[in-house]
Amino acid sequence: MFQKMAVPALTPGSPYCAAFVRACMKIAATELNTTYVSGFPRSGFTPDWERYAKANDLWIPRAQLALDHTPARRGDLALFYSRTKCRIAHIGIVTQSFENGVWTIEGNTGPEPSDVTEVNRDGDGVYRKMREWNELGQFGGILRVNF
Repeated sequence: MFQKMAVPALTPGSPYCAAFVRACMKIAATELNTTYVSGFPRSGFTPDWERYAKANDLWIPRAQLALDHTPARRGDLALFYSRTKCRIAHIGIVTQSFENGVWTIEGNTGPEPSDVTEVNRDGDGVYRKMREWNELGQFGGILRVNF
């Protein structure tokens, strides 16, 4: 279902974490009587979201979050870096921030693997997760959402 929300649409069975985020943001924009920001990512490819954040000065790197405890805000997006893929490979919506991390809602995930440095990015559903900053990965971070 969420795969159809990405632009271009993803084929059934494709990873859908970014498509899930896009669907939620589109619904939120409608509920808040605002428009989805022009230029904001619509794709299902998570590196597009990182590029957008950095190009628009909306990126807070994991190292900064851990160092100065910059609070993520409800509605910001958590982007997870994968060592095996050498890129941002998962995304979730921040629902709450705490000193050492965030609570998120994530699509296409499941129970965590035994290696706490990896993120389950090919799961069976939508889950609420508690994430410490280090779980964002070496080059992960927060995309600040301002609408």
